[in-house]
Amino acid sequence: MSAKIALITGANRGLGLEAARQLLQKGVKVILTARDPIKGEAAVRSLQHEYPHAAFLPLDISQPQQIQALFEKIYHLYGHLDILINNAAITHASPSRLPAQRMANTILQADIEELKAVFDTNVWGTLLLTQTMLPLLLKSNTGRIINLSSELGSIQLQADPASPIYHVKKFGYNSSKTMVNLLTVYLQEALRDTTVSAYTVSPGWVKTSMGTADALLEIPEGARIIVQAAQEEVPTRQFFTHQWQTIPW
Repeated sequence: MSAKIALITGANRGLGLEAARQLLQKGVKVILTARDPIKGEAAVRSLQHEYPHAAFLPLDISQPQQIQALFEKIYHLYGHLDILINNAAITHASPSRLPAQRMANTILQADIEELKAVFDTNVWGTLLLTQTMLPLLLKSNTGRIINLSSELGSIQLQADPASPIYHVKKFGYNSSKTMVNLLTVYLQEALRDTTVSAYTVSPGWVKTSMGTADALLEIPEGARIIVQAAQEEVPTRQFFTHQWQTIPW
Protein backbone atom coordinates (compact mmCIF):
# COMPACT_ATOMS: atom_id res chain seq x y z
CA MET A 1 0.00 0.00 0.00
CA SER A 2 1.41 3.40 -0.99
CA ALA A 3 1.93 6.02 1.69
CA LYS A 4 -0.71 8.67 2.19
CA ILE A 5 0.07 12.23 1.18
CA ALA A 6 -0.70 15.17 3.47
CA LEU A 7 -0.54 18.91 2.83
CA ILE A 8 -0.13 21.21 5.85
CA THR A 9 -0.33 25.00 5.62
CA GLY A 10 1.69 27.24 7.93
CA ALA A 11 4.01 24.35 8.72
CA ASN A 12 7.36 26.08 9.22
CA ARG A 13 6.89 26.17 13.01
CA GLY A 14 4.57 25.43 15.91
CA LEU A 15 1.58 23.17 15.48
CA GLY A 16 2.00 22.78 11.73
CA LEU A 17 5.60 21.62 12.01
CA GLU A 18 4.82 19.27 14.89
CA ALA A 19 1.81 17.80 13.09
CA ALA A 20 4.09 17.18 10.12
CA ARG A 21 6.61 15.41 12.37
CA GLN A 22 3.95 13.19 13.94
CA LEU A 23 2.45 12.26 10.57
CA LEU A 24 5.89 11.48 9.16
CA GLN A 25 6.46 9.18 12.13
CA LYS A 26 3.35 7.29 11.00
CA GLY A 27 4.66 6.86 7.47
CA VAL A 28 2.72 9.67 5.79
CA LYS A 29 4.39 11.71 3.05
CA VAL A 30 4.03 15.32 4.16
CA ILE A 31 4.17 18.50 2.09
CA LEU A 32 4.89 21.47 4.33
CA THR A 33 3.95 24.96 3.17
CA ALA A 34 4.82 28.41 4.51
CA ARG A 35 4.75 32.01 3.33
CA ASP A 36 8.48 32.46 3.91
CA PRO A 37 10.49 30.10 1.66
CA ILE A 38 13.64 30.45 3.77
CA LYS A 39 11.86 29.45 6.98
CA GLY A 40 9.96 26.72 5.17
CA GLU A 41 13.11 25.20 3.69
CA ALA A 42 14.80 25.32 7.10
CA ALA A 43 11.83 23.54 8.66
CA VAL A 44 11.80 20.74 6.11
CA ARG A 45 15.57 20.28 6.41
CA SER A 46 15.12 19.79 10.15
CA LEU A 47 12.90 16.81 9.32
CA GLN A 48 14.50 15.29 6.25
CA HIS A 49 17.52 13.75 7.97
CA GLU A 50 15.08 11.43 9.75
CA TYR A 51 12.09 11.58 7.41
CA PRO A 52 13.11 11.78 3.74
CA HIS A 53 9.45 11.92 2.64
CA ALA A 54 9.13 15.48 3.98
CA ALA A 55 8.86 18.11 1.25
CA PHE A 56 8.36 21.87 1.12
CA LEU A 57 6.42 24.06 -1.30
CA PRO A 58 5.95 27.82 -0.77
CA LEU A 59 2.44 29.14 -0.19
CA ASP A 60 0.80 32.33 1.03
CA ILE A 61 -2.85 31.27 1.22
CA SER A 62 -4.01 34.88 0.90
CA GLN A 63 -2.63 34.87 -2.68
CA PRO A 64 -4.90 33.01 -5.17
CA GLN A 65 -2.19 32.65 -7.81
CA GLN A 66 0.05 30.86 -5.32
CA ILE A 67 -2.77 28.46 -4.46
CA GLN A 68 -3.24 27.59 -8.12
CA ALA A 69 0.51 27.13 -8.60
CA LEU A 70 0.60 24.80 -5.59
CA PHE A 71 -2.23 22.70 -7.02
CA GLU A 72 -0.37 22.27 -10.29
CA LYS A 73 2.85 21.25 -8.52
CA ILE A 74 1.10 18.67 -6.33
CA TYR A 75 -0.85 17.32 -9.29
CA HIS A 76 2.31 16.78 -11.33
CA LEU A 77 4.44 15.48 -8.43
CA TYR A 78 1.91 13.27 -6.63
CA GLY A 79 -1.31 13.06 -8.65
CA HIS A 80 -3.57 13.10 -5.60
CA LEU A 81 -3.89 14.18 -1.97
CA ASP A 82 -5.19 12.25 1.04
CA ILE A 83 -5.07 14.83 3.83
CA LEU A 84 -5.42 18.62 3.81
CA ILE A 85 -4.66 20.34 7.12
CA ASN A 86 -5.72 23.99 7.09
CA ASN A 87 -3.44 25.23 9.85
CA ALA A 88 -2.23 28.62 8.58
CA ALA A 89 -3.81 31.57 10.38
CA ILE A 90 -3.01 35.00 11.76
CA THR A 91 -4.39 36.78 14.82
CA HIS A 92 -3.75 40.23 13.40
CA ALA A 93 -2.18 41.80 10.34
CA SER A 94 -0.42 44.73 12.01
CA PRO A 95 2.71 43.83 14.04
CA SER A 96 2.18 46.98 16.12
CA ARG A 97 -0.82 45.48 17.93
CA LEU A 98 0.05 44.98 21.60
CA PRO A 99 -0.98 41.76 23.40
CA ALA A 100 -3.20 43.77 25.74
CA GLN A 101 -5.00 45.27 22.75
CA ARG A 102 -5.47 41.85 21.23
CA MET A 103 -7.19 40.62 24.41
CA ALA A 104 -9.61 43.56 24.70
CA ASN A 105 -13.04 43.89 23.09
CA THR A 106 -12.07 45.40 19.73
CA ILE A 107 -15.47 45.75 18.07
CA LEU A 108 -15.88 49.51 18.61
CA GLN A 109 -12.41 50.35 17.29
CA ALA A 110 -12.18 47.59 14.68
CA ASP A 111 -10.02 48.55 11.71
CA ILE A 112 -11.81 47.29 8.60
CA GLU A 113 -8.60 46.85 6.61
CA GLU A 114 -7.12 44.86 9.49
CA LEU A 115 -10.21 42.65 9.59
CA LYS A 116 -10.06 42.11 5.83
CA ALA A 117 -6.42 41.02 6.09
CA VAL A 118 -7.23 38.51 8.85
CA PHE A 119 -10.14 37.11 6.84
CA ASP A 120 -8.06 36.95 3.65
CA THR A 121 -5.81 34.39 5.35
CA ASN A 122 -8.01 32.67 7.90
CA VAL A 123 -11.24 32.40 5.90
CA TRP A 124 -11.03 33.19 2.20
CA GLY A 125 -7.58 31.67 1.78
CA THR A 126 -8.66 28.53 3.62
CA LEU A 127 -11.81 28.28 1.51
CA LEU A 128 -10.03 28.82 -1.81
CA LEU A 129 -7.27 26.37 -0.96
CA THR A 130 -9.84 23.74 0.00
CA GLN A 131 -11.84 24.31 -3.19
CA THR A 132 -8.69 24.14 -5.30
CA MET A 133 -7.32 20.97 -3.67
CA LEU A 134 -10.66 19.15 -3.68
CA PRO A 135 -10.12 17.42 -7.07
CA LEU A 136 -6.91 15.92 -5.66
CA LEU A 137 -8.64 14.86 -2.43
CA LEU A 138 -11.46 13.22 -4.37
CA LYS A 139 -8.88 10.89 -5.92
CA SER A 140 -8.32 9.43 -2.44
CA ASN A 141 -10.49 6.68 -1.00
CA THR A 142 -10.29 8.33 2.42
CA GLY A 143 -9.78 12.05 1.86
CA ARG A 144 -9.66 14.24 4.97
CA ILE A 145 -9.95 17.99 5.41
CA ILE A 146 -8.89 19.15 8.87
CA ASN A 147 -9.71 22.77 9.71
CA LEU A 148 -7.97 24.17 12.77
CA SER A 149 -10.25 26.36 14.82
CA SER A 150 -10.50 27.62 18.38
CA GLU A 151 -12.94 27.76 21.26
CA LEU A 152 -12.78 31.50 20.61
CA GLY A 153 -14.85 30.87 17.48
CA SER A 154 -17.76 29.39 19.44
CA ILE A 155 -20.66 31.85 19.45
CA GLN A 156 -22.26 30.09 22.41
CA LEU A 157 -19.10 30.35 24.52
CA GLN A 158 -18.55 33.96 23.47
CA ALA A 159 -22.10 34.83 24.59
CA ASP A 160 -21.98 33.03 27.94
CA PRO A 161 -20.66 35.20 30.84
CA ALA A 162 -19.76 32.00 32.69
CA SER A 163 -17.52 30.83 29.85
CA PRO A 164 -13.73 30.90 30.46
CA ILE A 165 -13.26 32.72 27.14
CA TYR A 166 -16.09 35.23 27.59
CA HIS A 167 -13.75 38.19 28.08
CA VAL A 168 -11.47 37.35 25.13
CA LYS A 169 -13.19 39.51 22.52
CA LYS A 170 -10.65 39.62 19.68
CA PHE A 171 -13.24 40.36 17.01
CA GLY A 172 -11.14 39.75 13.90
CA TYR A 173 -9.54 36.47 14.91
CA ASN A 174 -12.55 35.11 16.81
CA SER A 175 -15.04 35.83 14.04
CA SER A 176 -12.67 34.34 11.47
CA LYS A 177 -12.68 31.08 13.43
CA THR A 178 -16.47 31.21 13.64
CA MET A 179 -16.43 31.33 9.85
CA VAL A 180 -14.00 28.40 9.71
CA ASN A 181 -16.46 26.41 11.83
CA LEU A 182 -19.28 27.29 9.44
CA LEU A 183 -17.06 26.36 6.50
CA THR A 184 -16.62 22.91 8.01
CA VAL A 185 -20.36 22.47 8.53
CA TYR A 186 -21.03 23.39 4.90
CA LEU A 187 -18.24 21.14 3.65
CA GLN A 188 -19.62 18.20 5.61
CA GLU A 189 -22.98 18.66 3.90
CA ALA A 190 -21.53 19.24 0.43
CA LEU A 191 -19.19 16.23 0.63
CA ARG A 192 -21.49 13.74 2.37
CA ASP A 193 -21.82 11.51 -0.72
CA THR A 194 -18.10 11.56 -1.55
CA THR A 195 -14.96 9.88 -0.21
CA VAL A 196 -13.84 13.12 1.49
CA SER A 197 -14.66 14.04 5.10
CA ALA A 198 -14.24 17.43 6.81
CA TYR A 199 -13.53 18.09 10.48
CA THR A 200 -12.96 21.04 12.79
CA VAL A 201 -10.66 20.66 15.80
CA SER A 202 -9.28 23.03 18.40
CA PRO A 203 -5.75 22.19 19.58
CA GLY A 204 -6.30 24.27 22.72
CA TRP A 205 -4.17 27.07 24.11
CA VAL A 206 -0.73 25.98 22.98
CA LYS A 207 2.73 27.44 23.63
CA THR A 208 3.34 28.69 20.11
CA SER A 209 4.29 32.15 18.86
CA MET A 210 0.56 32.81 18.52
CA GLY A 211 -0.45 31.23 21.83
CA THR A 212 2.54 32.75 23.71
CA ALA A 213 4.59 31.18 26.50
CA ASP A 214 1.69 31.71 28.93
CA ALA A 215 -0.34 28.97 27.24
CA LEU A 216 -1.25 25.77 29.07
CA LEU A 217 -0.30 23.11 26.52
CA GLU A 218 2.95 22.00 24.95
CA ILE A 219 3.05 21.86 21.15
CA PRO A 220 3.13 18.02 20.81
CA GLU A 221 -0.05 17.72 22.88
CA GLY A 222 -1.87 20.29 20.78
CA ALA A 223 -0.73 18.68 17.53
CA ARG A 224 -1.91 15.24 18.60
CA ILE A 225 -5.59 15.93 17.91
CA ILE A 226 -4.73 17.17 14.41
CA VAL A 227 -2.96 13.92 13.61
CA GLN A 228 -5.71 11.82 15.15
CA ALA A 229 -8.39 13.65 13.16
CA ALA A 230 -6.34 13.10 10.01
CA GLN A 231 -6.00 9.34 10.49
CA GLU A 232 -8.46 7.85 12.95
CA GLU A 233 -12.22 7.27 12.99
CA VAL A 234 -13.69 10.56 14.16
CA PRO A 235 -17.37 11.55 14.54
CA THR A 236 -18.46 14.19 12.05
CA ARG A 237 -20.73 17.21 12.63
CA GLN A 238 -19.05 17.99 15.94
CA PHE A 239 -16.35 20.41 17.11
CA PHE A 240 -13.70 18.97 19.45
CA THR A 241 -11.06 20.15 21.89
CA HIS A 242 -7.61 18.58 22.15
CA GLN A 243 -9.11 16.15 24.69
CA TRP A 244 -11.97 15.16 22.36
CA GLN A 245 -14.50 17.10 24.41
CA THR A 246 -17.33 18.59 22.37
CA ILE A 247 -17.32 22.37 21.91
CA PRO A 248 -20.64 24.12 21.14
CA TRP A 249 -20.70 25.73 17.73
